[in-house]
Amino acid sequence: MNKKIAMGFHTCVDYELIWNTETVERLIEKYGIREDELLLDAPVHTERDAWIYCLAHLRAGIGGEIVPDDAQSVHDFANHFDRKVTLGGTPTRAAIVLDKLGYDTVLQTSCWNKHIEELLPPHITPTPGAVDDGIIYPHVVLQCGKGVRIHAGDIDFVTPRENRMMISRDETSLDMPVLPEEFGPVIEDAGVFLLGCFSEILDRKILDRCIDKTSQLLQHLPKDAVVMYEDGCYVMKAFRYAVHEHLRPYIDVLSMNEDEMQEYIGRSIDILDVKAVAAAVKCVHESLGIDHIIIHSAKWALAYGDHPERLKEALVGGATMASTRFRIGDDITRENYEETANLPNREDSTVFCEAIREALGDKICIIPSKDMSHVEHPAVVGLGDSFAGGCLPGLIGLKD
Repeated sequence: MNKKIAMGFHTCVDYELIWNTETVERLIEKYGIREDELLLDAPVHTERDAWIYCLAHLRAGIGGEIVPDDAQSVHDFANHFDRKVTLGGTPTRAAIVLDKLGYDTVLQTSCWNKHIEELLPPHITPTPGAVDDGIIYPHVVLQCGKGVRIHAGDIDFVTPRENRMMISRDETSLDMPVLPEEFGPVIEDAGVFLLGCFSEILDRKILDRCIDKTSQLLQHLPKDAVVMYEDGCYVMKAFRYAVHEHLRPYIDVLSMNEDEMQEYIGRSIDILDVKAVAAAVKCVHESLGIDHIIIHSAKWALAYGDHPERLKEALVGGATMASTRFRIGDDITRENYEETANLPNREDSTVFCEAIREALGDKICIIPSKDMSHVEHPAVVGLGDSFAGGCLPGLIGLKD
């Protein structure tokens, strides 16, 4: 279908740190961090606090996002490591992966600077948000593989899964610009719109303004356009539910990952436990009051609602794209994507999918993840963004 793919609003410059265990252990010793300090809900004000938060989440196998009080501490954190400069933000990275498949997209960015101008691919037509006037507010991404032992002082653990932590204090993310007057006319013939979350906003007045302007913007879409909202773990937890409540009338599909699902229900679960996942999915769907939800994890991707089978193409596209990024990284091609589609599925995922279909019947559409056990150096940054981007072509026409 020759329908426009549109998205907004988050754009940022990512500093993807190159993991170095010796550096991490040296910093644990430098800051005198103790094992009994590794709490998932520890407050973050300083660089030392950021390390406590990151270590606690790495030990638990849970991703996270933090906004320190001081922007300089973000640069200080990054300067301990070698790094790669890329573009991030869910809508932006989603547009980039679609560019790899040859799709044209339109994107309202949250900021504009030399890195964005240089790195944004030609198939993406931007409507720039705030201009940074030469100031870069980096989003630092600490990524770590599975099975890494971290041992310093009385801290000694092995990471249970591939994971990433994000640290930033980005003024254009804290005060997210939404431009209905400028971007609204651009999306009037869109077939699908990907709405990123507002997870870094700390001020309720700013959040309310963003919600109001987003409502104005989405009214420019044609009636048959599909709006997909990619959820997030908000720094201000209550803000997540405010966004759900106020934007619910405009959202056709709400997507979240396994960590966001578990935060939503308020407990950790085994994502291969049929009863636990079924209960969580039903809880999320009933609480949100949105027609269809998508939940994506390392072992499966599912849609739940009245007609979830209509989202199967989107699930396959999203899971294939995320798996391709996992095994290849940034420099994926259409050929890589097609190779991923032909890889075998995980055996445990296949068994789980069959069992939960029996439990939830025609309310669920679920696909198993591909077997990635052969990947020696996986990319763990941007997997959810890639999933969201890969979903979008399969959502066009959902309302027909």
